[in-house]
Amino acid sequence: LARLAGTGLAILFISHKLDEVMRLCDRAAVLRAGRKVAEFSVRDSSPGAMAEAMVGKAVQLPRRDVQRIGRPVLELAGVEVKGASGRNMAGVDLVVHAHEIVGIAGVSGNGQRALAGLLAGTAVSARGTVQLDGAAWPTGGPRTATAAGVGRIPEDRHADGVVGDMSIAENLTLETYRGRAFQRLGLLRRQTRLAHARALIAAYDVRCEGPEQRIGLLSGGNMQKLLLGRVLELGPCLLLADQPTRGLDVGAVAFVHGRLLDARRRGAAVVLVSEDLEELLRLSDRVAVMHRGRLSATLPTTGVTVRELGLLMTGQARHAA
Repeated sequence: LARLAGTGLAILFISHKLDEVMRLCDRAAVLRAGRKVAEFSVRDSSPGAMAEAMVGKAVQLPRRDVQRIGRPVLELAGVEVKGASGRNMAGVDLVVHAHEIVGIAGVSGNGQRALAGLLAGTAVSARGTVQLDGAAWPTGGPRTATAAGVGRIPEDRHADGVVGDMSIAENLTLETYRGRAFQRLGLLRRQTRLAHARALIAAYDVRCEGPEQRIGLLSGGNMQKLLLGRVLELGPCLLLADQPTRGLDVGAVAFVHGRLLDARRRGAAVVLVSEDLEELLRLSDRVAVMHRGRLSATLPTTGVTVRELGLLMTGQARHAA
């Protein structure tokens, strides 16, 4: 892009990634709620000023505090998952404790989908043992996993997280509508479901027209907030967060990060799968790298660098850094 601009081409670059804007652009305009609210000379501005204009207030990304880890919640030993290309996982060992976030890094297609599918209940292990809170992993798919205390934030919120043509209220009870709170004698309790949706909309600061709006009409950030609300309000003991901030603006990223850290503080064991290495180092207590279906040993994030993770992601030994 820089070379093209140097030839005299005018480029309109649209992005919410402020590091890209600072590196590539000469000027930057900020849109919020359909209006241009600010314009900057990039050379004379800062990412913080642009972020504040984007969300209408100062933005500070939260950082994890010190927590004493608790009991082992998730235990994988020699686990193998077979599937289509990019979904294989072999010989994986992993333990995640209460009050802990373990980050999973890796170039896309190296087995992260297999791990996420296993924890979401959409894939099964062909070999090895999987335990949840000291007991055998629940079989029977996502429904039994949810009932056992597993919360799932999927990689693709449009394909796997919501039903776009259904309302916000309907989507917020997709995993719980069979419970007594939302049905009686086989009939759905509409007013209870609407009241539940209104409470989550307020608690998670979702910008929408109301609980009966189609969820597919929402922005990515507001849709992700609703997914967080649906999952976290159940108080899961294990939380899978798969690419939880992909495509979100800086304000929504800060919100999601804060909620993940709150879940850790309350005692959840969190598996954070992300291709954003800065995000992994900011949120995770330990981090491991998936490469060709195998998982490296976990490393404390206080002693690892982005460069070191990058080398592991390409299959190079840790000492190569």
